[in-house]
Order: sequence, then C-alpha cells, then structure tokens
Amino acid sequence: MITDVFSAGPETLPGYRAAGFPDPTTFGYRTVRARGLDPVALASLDVLLSGVPFETALDTAGTSPSDNPNLYEAPVITTLSERVVRLLPSIDDSSIDQLAADWQDTPELADRDSAALSSWLRQVADLCRTTVPAGNLLFVWNCL
Repeated sequence: MITDVFSAGPETLPGYRAAGFPDPTTFGYRTVRARGLDPVALASLDVLLSGVPFETALDTAGTSPSDNPNLYEAPVITTLSERVVRLLPSIDDSSIDQLAADWQDTPELADRDSAALSSWLRQVADLCRTTVPAGNLLFVWNCL
C-alpha cells in the first residue's frame, strides 16, 4: 500500500476530488512518500504522540472527506490526525528517534527500519510546520 501524506489548500479539494484523487504529487501537492503505513499504523503513531485510546485514534485514521470510500476501487483519502499534526512538529530531533523506535515496536511496523521511520517522521513534521500556518490541511493518500 502506498501511503503518502500531502498538504492541500482547502480551496483545491473540490478540483482534486473531481479529478478522482490522483497521485498528490501530480496534482501539485507537497507530499511525503511512504509505503505500508496503513490506518492502523498511523493510529498507533497517534496513540504514541497523544495518549488517546487506540479506538479513538483508529476512528480518526479512517476519517475521509469522500463519501463511502472503497479501498479496493480507487485511492482513498483520509485525514492525518489533528493530534499528529499538532504534536509531531513540537518534538525535538533526538526525541524523534525515540518515537520512531517506539513506533517500530508496534506489530504493524516490526519489520521496518527505525532510521527510515525517523526520516519519515522528520519529513512529516516539517510538512506540518511549513504548510499548516498557511491554512493547508494534511491528508493521507492510500492506494493499493
């Protein structure tokens, strides 16, 4: 599964939806690429950062701006948790490595490289820092 996090201005979303949710980079959105970070893995990250119950984090990870998304028909767009967007950029560099190690300890990511997870977390934190103040929203593009 491709799991890209991208930043989009709210005014561009109707056109993006009408285009069928293409690869966010081809639509001009700033994107952080990943593979295999499904909603369960992203919910685990939310739990580690915010301490919310897993069920709450999983509900958030499955929230989509499209009606009745079907993961097996087309790309599915979900929102990146507001808690992740708010908390991840506030973590200092050395703590990112510890967060990545803790995240790697979850069953969904046991086979992942901690350094690669740290790099991804840093990139997403930077995306949050540089695009949210401009009013952009952060989404996750999931495609099989």
